[in-house]
Amino acid sequence: MYISRVRPCLGPVAAGVVIGVAIGGTTAVVQPWVTQPWSALVNSSSPWLLGGFVAGALSARRRRRAAVAAGLAVCLAEVAAYYVTTMLGQIPVTHSYIAFWVACAVSGGPVSGWAGWAWRRGTGRGGAVGQAFPAGTFIAEGIGAYWLRLHYRPAVEIFLGIGVLLFALVAWRTTAWRTAAWRT
Repeated sequence: MYISRVRPCLGPVAAGVVIGVAIGGTTAVVQPWVTQPWSALVNSSSPWLLGGFVAGALSARRRRRAAVAAGLAVCLAEVAAYYVTTMLGQIPVTHSYIAFWVACAVSGGPVSGWAGWAWRRGTGRGGAVGQAFPAGTFIAEGIGAYWLRLHYRPAVEIFLGIGVLLFALVAWRTTAWRTAAWRT
């Protein structure tokens, strides 16, 4: 019986690992070459959460658990691929943040996978939360990290701009935004 629960998750999890390796490895290679203010995008969690969102959105209609597992797989693979790529490429990075990024992956990965699934498959509140998730992560990080904590206005503008753009794109794709999405 346990195998029957695991098997439907294998495809989405494998896809999540591929997405995560691509994002984490690319981030490690690109990061030394990106200058301010754009370097904020390769030093933040919200761009990585988009991978989990995409993996969740690609999961089958009845596979909410698979979407959650895929989101977790994406974020853990991003962290692993990032640090493996930096070690193989001898790219100097601080390894003291590994535990922090793993904690971010464990907490944010499943939520981002569910949000992607809910946006594409859900209705009512779930669909609305899924719709708001990608934009909300960028807006929250822009305000919380770059405005309130770091006082770095150019990054705030980038994150808020991306957040607004993502909201418009996700809202355009879904029909829930045109209706009373918060009704059950």
